[in-house]
Amino acid sequence: MLRAGGTRLALAVDRLHDVRPLLVLPAPDFGADPELIAGTAVLPGDVPVLVLDPDGLAARAAVAPSAGTMGQAPRSATHEAPRASARATILVADDSITTRTLEKGILEAAGYRVVVCVDGQDALDRLRAEIEPVDLVLADVEMPRLDGFGLIQALRADPRFARLPAILMTSRGDAADVARGLDLGADAYLTKQKFDQRQLLDTIGQLL
Repeated sequence: MLRAGGTRLALAVDRLHDVRPLLVLPAPDFGADPELIAGTAVLPGDVPVLVLDPDGLAARAAVAPSAGTMGQAPRSATHEAPRASARATILVADDSITTRTLEKGILEAAGYRVVVCVDGQDALDRLRAEIEPVDLVLADVEMPRLDGFGLIQALRADPRFARLPAILMTSRGDAADVARGLDLGADAYLTKQKFDQRQLLDTIGQLL
Protein backbone atom coordinates (compact mmCIF):
# COMPACT_ATOMS: atom_id res chain seq x y z
CA MET A 1 0.00 0.00 0.00
CA LEU A 2 1.28 3.44 -0.95
CA ARG A 3 0.13 6.81 0.32
CA ALA A 4 0.98 9.73 -1.96
CA GLY A 5 -0.59 13.07 -2.68
CA GLY A 6 -3.41 12.47 -0.22
CA THR A 7 -4.46 9.23 -1.92
CA ARG A 8 -3.75 5.57 -1.31
CA LEU A 9 -3.22 2.80 -3.83
CA ALA A 10 -2.35 -0.87 -3.86
CA LEU A 11 0.76 -1.85 -5.80
CA ALA A 12 1.29 -5.47 -6.86
CA VAL A 13 4.89 -6.73 -6.89
CA ASP A 14 6.41 -10.11 -7.73
CA ARG A 15 8.00 -10.48 -4.32
CA LEU A 16 9.28 -8.56 -1.30
CA HIS A 17 12.98 -9.22 -0.94
CA ASP A 18 13.83 -7.34 2.23
CA VAL A 19 13.67 -3.95 3.93
CA ARG A 20 16.84 -1.94 4.42
CA PRO A 21 17.97 1.72 4.56
CA LEU A 22 19.84 2.83 1.44
CA LEU A 23 21.50 6.04 0.30
CA VAL A 24 19.56 7.34 -2.70
CA LEU A 25 21.84 8.87 -5.33
CA PRO A 26 20.79 11.13 -8.22
CA ALA A 27 18.93 9.56 -11.12
CA PRO A 28 21.05 8.46 -14.10
CA ASP A 29 21.62 10.85 -17.00
CA PHE A 30 19.62 8.72 -19.40
CA GLY A 31 17.45 5.66 -19.80
CA ALA A 32 15.10 6.36 -16.88
CA ASP A 33 11.57 7.78 -16.76
CA PRO A 34 11.99 11.01 -14.73
CA GLU A 35 8.35 10.83 -13.60
CA LEU A 36 8.81 7.37 -12.07
CA ILE A 37 12.45 7.27 -10.97
CA ALA A 38 13.53 9.15 -7.84
CA GLY A 39 17.17 8.12 -8.06
CA THR A 40 19.50 5.15 -7.79
CA ALA A 41 20.94 3.04 -5.00
CA VAL A 42 23.77 0.51 -4.86
CA LEU A 43 23.12 -2.90 -3.30
CA PRO A 44 25.81 -5.16 -1.82
CA GLY A 45 28.10 -6.45 -4.54
CA ASP A 46 28.04 -3.06 -6.33
CA VAL A 47 24.70 -3.85 -7.96
CA PRO A 48 22.92 -0.59 -8.97
CA VAL A 49 19.13 -0.39 -8.81
CA LEU A 50 16.60 2.27 -9.75
CA VAL A 51 14.51 3.76 -6.93
CA LEU A 52 10.83 4.29 -7.74
CA ASP A 53 9.09 7.53 -6.76
CA PRO A 54 5.82 6.83 -4.85
CA ASP A 55 4.29 10.13 -5.99
CA GLY A 56 5.19 9.33 -9.57
CA LEU A 57 3.65 5.86 -9.30
CA ALA A 58 0.45 7.35 -7.87
CA ALA A 59 0.25 9.96 -10.63
CA ARG A 60 0.86 7.32 -13.32
CA ALA A 61 -1.81 5.06 -11.82
CA ALA A 62 -4.32 7.92 -11.84
CA VAL A 63 -4.03 8.36 -15.62
CA ALA A 64 -3.62 4.68 -16.55
CA PRO A 65 -6.49 3.40 -18.77
CA SER A 66 -6.84 0.31 -16.59
CA ALA A 67 -5.26 -1.34 -13.60
CA GLY A 68 -3.36 -3.75 -15.80
CA THR A 69 -1.54 -1.05 -17.76
CA MET A 70 0.15 0.90 -14.97
CA GLY A 71 3.85 1.31 -15.67
CA GLN A 72 3.56 0.11 -19.26
CA ALA A 73 4.46 2.40 -22.13
CA PRO A 74 1.72 3.24 -24.64
CA ARG A 75 1.75 0.79 -27.50
CA SER A 76 2.69 3.49 -30.00
CA ALA A 77 5.76 4.41 -27.91
CA THR A 78 7.01 0.85 -27.48
CA HIS A 79 9.90 -0.17 -29.72
CA GLU A 80 11.28 -3.63 -30.13
CA ALA A 81 15.05 -3.34 -30.10
CA PRO A 82 16.72 -4.65 -33.24
CA ARG A 83 18.52 -7.91 -32.57
CA ALA A 84 22.21 -8.27 -33.28
CA SER A 85 22.52 -10.49 -36.35
CA ALA A 86 25.89 -11.74 -35.13
CA ARG A 87 27.00 -11.86 -31.52
CA ALA A 88 29.25 -8.83 -31.78
CA THR A 89 31.16 -7.75 -28.67
CA ILE A 90 30.84 -4.16 -27.46
CA LEU A 91 33.17 -2.62 -24.89
CA VAL A 92 31.43 -0.05 -22.64
CA ALA A 93 33.64 2.44 -20.78
CA ASP A 94 31.95 4.66 -18.18
CA ASP A 95 32.97 5.57 -14.64
CA SER A 96 29.33 5.59 -13.46
CA ILE A 97 28.31 2.09 -12.36
CA THR A 98 24.65 2.96 -12.91
CA THR A 99 25.20 4.24 -16.45
CA ARG A 100 27.38 1.38 -17.61
CA THR A 101 24.98 -1.16 -16.08
CA LEU A 102 22.03 0.41 -17.89
CA GLU A 103 23.97 0.46 -21.16
CA LYS A 104 25.00 -3.15 -20.64
CA GLY A 105 21.37 -4.16 -20.11
CA ILE A 106 20.19 -2.36 -23.26
CA LEU A 107 22.93 -3.88 -25.41
CA GLU A 108 22.57 -7.41 -24.07
CA ALA A 109 18.80 -7.23 -24.64
CA ALA A 110 19.60 -6.40 -28.27
CA GLY A 111 21.76 -9.53 -28.55
CA TYR A 112 25.27 -8.15 -28.11
CA ARG A 113 28.02 -9.43 -25.85
CA VAL A 114 29.16 -6.64 -23.52
CA VAL A 115 32.43 -5.97 -21.71
CA VAL A 116 32.41 -3.15 -19.14
CA CYS A 117 35.33 -0.97 -18.09
CA VAL A 118 35.45 1.66 -15.34
CA ASP A 119 37.28 4.36 -17.32
CA GLY A 120 39.23 5.04 -20.48
CA GLN A 121 42.51 3.66 -19.18
CA ASP A 122 40.83 0.44 -18.09
CA ALA A 123 39.31 0.13 -21.57
CA LEU A 124 42.61 0.84 -23.33
CA ASP A 125 44.50 -1.67 -21.16
CA ARG A 126 41.90 -4.37 -21.84
CA LEU A 127 41.95 -3.75 -25.58
CA ARG A 128 45.75 -3.83 -25.71
CA ALA A 129 45.79 -7.07 -23.71
CA GLU A 130 43.56 -8.60 -26.42
CA ILE A 131 41.59 -10.57 -23.82
CA GLU A 132 38.70 -10.92 -26.27
CA PRO A 133 37.93 -9.57 -29.74
CA VAL A 134 35.99 -6.29 -29.50
CA ASP A 135 33.86 -5.08 -32.41
CA LEU A 136 32.87 -1.62 -31.12
CA VAL A 137 33.66 0.76 -28.26
CA LEU A 138 31.00 2.85 -26.49
CA ALA A 139 32.61 5.40 -24.17
CA ASP A 140 31.76 8.31 -21.92
CA VAL A 141 33.85 11.48 -22.19
CA GLU A 142 34.29 12.57 -18.57
CA MET A 143 36.22 9.74 -16.90
CA PRO A 144 39.19 9.62 -14.50
CA ARG A 145 42.71 8.65 -15.57
CA LEU A 146 41.89 8.69 -19.30
CA ASP A 147 38.80 10.45 -20.63
CA GLY A 148 36.83 9.56 -23.75
CA PHE A 149 38.71 12.01 -25.95
CA GLY A 150 42.03 10.53 -24.83
CA LEU A 151 40.74 7.01 -25.40
CA ILE A 152 39.68 7.79 -28.97
CA GLN A 153 43.02 9.48 -29.65
CA ALA A 154 44.94 6.48 -28.30
CA LEU A 155 42.86 4.04 -30.34
CA ARG A 156 43.36 5.93 -33.59
CA ALA A 157 47.11 6.10 -32.96
CA ASP A 158 47.35 2.31 -32.63
CA PRO A 159 47.28 0.42 -35.96
CA ARG A 160 45.38 -2.44 -34.28
CA PHE A 161 42.46 -0.17 -33.37
CA ALA A 162 42.67 2.60 -35.95
CA ARG A 163 39.54 1.33 -37.67
CA LEU A 164 37.70 0.00 -34.60
CA PRO A 165 34.22 1.63 -34.53
CA ALA A 166 33.90 3.96 -31.54
CA ILE A 167 30.96 5.96 -30.20
CA LEU A 168 31.15 8.70 -27.60
CA MET A 169 28.01 9.04 -25.47
CA THR A 170 28.20 11.81 -22.90
CA SER A 171 26.38 14.63 -21.17
CA ARG A 172 28.77 17.11 -22.84
CA GLY A 173 26.76 18.28 -25.81
CA ASP A 174 28.43 21.58 -26.70
CA ALA A 175 29.21 22.01 -30.40
CA ALA A 176 32.92 22.34 -29.58
CA ASP A 177 32.93 19.02 -27.70
CA VAL A 178 31.06 17.27 -30.52
CA ALA A 179 33.49 18.65 -33.10
CA ARG A 180 36.49 17.63 -30.99
CA GLY A 181 35.22 14.09 -30.54
CA LEU A 182 34.56 13.63 -34.24
CA ASP A 183 37.86 15.26 -35.23
CA LEU A 184 39.74 12.84 -32.97
CA GLY A 185 38.15 9.93 -34.81
CA ALA A 186 34.90 9.02 -33.06
CA ASP A 187 32.46 7.48 -35.52
CA ALA A 188 29.45 8.98 -33.70
CA TYR A 189 28.77 11.39 -30.85
CA LEU A 190 25.55 10.95 -28.85
CA THR A 191 24.36 13.04 -25.89
CA LYS A 192 22.77 11.56 -22.79
CA GLN A 193 20.34 14.47 -22.42
CA LYS A 194 18.69 13.44 -25.70
CA PHE A 195 19.23 9.72 -25.19
CA ASP A 196 17.11 7.50 -27.38
CA GLN A 197 17.56 3.75 -27.15
CA ARG A 198 16.50 3.28 -30.75
CA GLN A 199 19.06 5.84 -31.95
CA LEU A 200 21.85 4.14 -30.01
CA LEU A 201 21.03 0.68 -31.38
CA ASP A 202 20.54 2.02 -34.91
CA THR A 203 23.91 3.81 -34.75
CA ILE A 204 25.64 0.64 -33.54
CA GLY A 205 23.93 -1.38 -36.26
CA GLN A 206 25.18 1.01 -38.92
CA LEU A 207 28.77 0.80 -37.71
CA LEU A 208 28.97 -3.00 -37.37
